[in-house]
Amino acid sequence: SSATERDEWLEAISRSIEEYTKKKITFNPSRSLEEADPEKREENSPLGSKAPIWIPDTRATMCMICTSEFTLTWRRHHCRACGKIVCQACSSNKHGLDYMKNQPARVCDHCFRELQKQDNQCTPKSGSPVNHKSPSSALSTVLHSIPSGRKQKKIPAALKEVSANTEDSTMSGYLHRSKGSKKPWKHLWFVIKNKVLYTYAASEDVAALESQPLLGFTVSEVKDENSESRVFHLLHKNTLFYIFKADDPHSAQKWIEAFQEGTIL
Repeated sequence: SSATERDEWLEAISRSIEEYTKKKITFNPSRSLEEADPEKREENSPLGSKAPIWIPDTRATMCMICTSEFTLTWRRHHCRACGKIVCQACSSNKHGLDYMKNQPARVCDHCFRELQKQDNQCTPKSGSPVNHKSPSSALSTVLHSIPSGRKQKKIPAALKEVSANTEDSTMSGYLHRSKGSKKPWKHLWFVIKNKVLYTYAASEDVAALESQPLLGFTVSEVKDENSESRVFHLLHKNTLFYIFKADDPHSAQKWIEAFQEGTIL
């Protein structure tokens, strides 16, 4: 069907964007997505005045507001104001946006509050408000009456302290990780910050899967027959803890240096 073909095209485009993004940011320090932050956006232009940076679906496995996990039934939605990927519960409102000629569009709860503030600030002295809003109570009521497929885990506060796109990290990017020579490899996003290794399912997730202080660990490079290596081991008391594999020897060396820095007081 045409709907199926459309979804397949969108998925293919999203994958292509993701692959390109991975290559650009694999071993660069993380940058926060300022365009997705209403407070930072306000310094440059009012929220809703410009189309946001569209975050590809594959870069978030959870709602960027409530951290509920996306599934086949609990699907991703994009906020048309900031570009964040959110769930239906966190984007049940619509608001007119300037760049869409004030057509009502789905926005996340954070942006909806910010847009309401902007509306109040733009209210003329005569008392007639500038009409940017569209009634959203009906949409909100419908969405909240739908049986929920929401999978929201209790995430420890420590895993929410650092987001995947955090600023001021020592290192961040994608690596393959295995728990042993005969264990499967997983492609995950890692951040080293303040001598702690944070692991994420995707590069824009707002909560980590796990965190591991690196003090007390050692790093061992594993060279191949050409004296080059994309593989290195993380050891604890000479016992193998994890095996990591980078995309190329150059990025592997950068990661090894970052891990070594994290293991020393």
